[in-house]
Amino acid sequence: MVVKPNACVPQFLQYSLLSKYLKEDQIDLEKLRAAQPHLNAEELGSCVVIVPTEKEQTTIAAFLDRETAKIDALVAEQEKLIALLKEKRQAVISHAVTKGLNPDAPMKPSGVEWLGDVPAHWEMRPVGALSRRISYGFTNPMPTAESGPYMLTANDVCDGYVNYADARHTTEEAFASLLTEKSRPEIDNILITKDGTLGRVALHDGSVACINQSVASIAADTELVTPDFLCVCLRGGVYQDRMIYEAGGTTIKHIYISRLAKMPIGLPPIDEQKAVCGWLSEQMNIFNALVVEAERAITLLKERRSALISAAVTGQIDVRGAAEAQAA
Repeated sequence: MVVKPNACVPQFLQYSLLSKYLKEDQIDLEKLRAAQPHLNAEELGSCVVIVPTEKEQTTIAAFLDRETAKIDALVAEQEKLIALLKEKRQAVISHAVTKGLNPDAPMKPSGVEWLGDVPAHWEMRPVGALSRRISYGFTNPMPTAESGPYMLTANDVCDGYVNYADARHTTEEAFASLLTEKSRPEIDNILITKDGTLGRVALHDGSVACINQSVASIAADTELVTPDFLCVCLRGGVYQDRMIYEAGGTTIKHIYISRLAKMPIGLPPIDEQKAVCGWLSEQMNIFNALVVEAERAITLLKERRSALISAAVTGQIDVRGAAEAQAA
């Protein structure tokens, strides 16, 4: 919709439309939470805006321009910090799963240009040789239900975990009769997003679930590799970059499981795999705590921004003094 201000300063009306008293107190939020969120012009037009004098509107808008810009800058700093933490996290994973934990270990050429040297006692094995099965999920339509087995798509597989909270469900009957085993991941299968946002990797925790065609599933050969180690390898930056590089498609990129199966992995002995995973688990806990802290700061800043806007456009705070101080 386009709103054309009438007898109102446009910037002031913009902030009014962003305010809590209009968005939350007057607009029916249930309609915006529906399966098909909607808001029509009549409903928006019936909302009441508190309109002070034109001079006060201009003063309030100028005040909010300045103050929200400060808050937005702080939010941007926290978002940059999160991006840097995630980059560092991938780098730490990459180093551990390609160089090991012993800085004095003898090294040898891996024979793979993009991988470089690996510890001399490690073997090089393609992903396919470390797997009992590599497949992807269903392509046929599946019914949805309020409860029942999860239907996981690429949107539900995140970096290091599966977001079951937002996943859809299907019926027990459809789960049992319309799917083959390749669409029903087992506990400790590795899930990889192969379409859309590529390369997010998580270990399946055994919840009753099926995957659609946008998600690949790897069943690790546990005599050769622990599922944890193979999962954390694929989360590392060097392997992430390679998966993206190998992705095919024109306008929409895809990770092909045939190419994924050929990707070489530096493989330490099982005991060392477990040691690497244990050390990385401690490191990831540190990184994750820092990310959560930054995300909490962003939430608080956005709440502060929203409260400031609402208070200013409803006259709960007097911004005239701030405007005069700024002018001076």
